[in-house]
Amino acid sequence: MATKKPTRRRRSPVSVPRTDSFDAALATVMRTGMTKADAVRLAVEFLAHGWQSAWDAGAVPDGKIPDRMLMRVQEQDTPQAANQRE
Repeated sequence: MATKKPTRRRRSPVSVPRTDSFDAALATVMRTGMTKADAVRLAVEFLAHGWQSAWDAGAVPDGKIPDRMLMRVQEQDTPQAANQRE
């Protein structure tokens, strides 16, 4: 008789209540072409990275939510649309 392989338990999907502000924020992230799942995953990982960095640096006590966080964005050279050129 063949031995049965143990089954791996799948992680259950996360469910969050949706509000108008959540839907607006999700739509903003999805403007990049991401799926809903990818957008939510990125947002959680991004926030977690920021908080972990603050805790590791000692800027905020471990486990405390920072009052403020700053995101720096490097300006990118992107071509302007034809109707925006001077």
